[in-house]
Amino acid sequence: MKAVTAVNAVLAVGSMTSAVIGLVKPGLILPGSEVSAGVELYAARALPLGAGLLYALTSRARPGLLVPMLTMAGVVQLADALIGLGQGIPGMMAGGTVCAIGHLASAWILRDRGRERSISMDSAPSRA
Repeated sequence: MKAVTAVNAVLAVGSMTSAVIGLVKPGLILPGSEVSAGVELYAARALPLGAGLLYALTSRARPGLLVPMLTMAGVVQLADALIGLGQGIPGMMAGGTVCAIGHLASAWILRDRGRERSISMDSAPSRA
């Protein structure tokens, strides 16, 4: 679980950092670009989603929150990769793809772990 937390925290922080850089100095991410509505929309989505994912990764109070958050983050990153493909932005394609794979694979792993725990608890003998 620590590896899943660490990998996904790095991916979330990376996405959030890209959003902030895009707002402050967009030329660092996409040479010759300026802050546009697209950059602002990306930041408006990336910052709260990243913060929510970091909360889900570190919160022990809501264990059922993590798999849905990872799935949502993975789907959003996949959409970013497809937008990058359509716009011809290699960094967006690569970053979105890496993040989508990391988030979705983690959600799959954690979902399977939860199912295994549930099965083992269901088949445990009762202590009556």
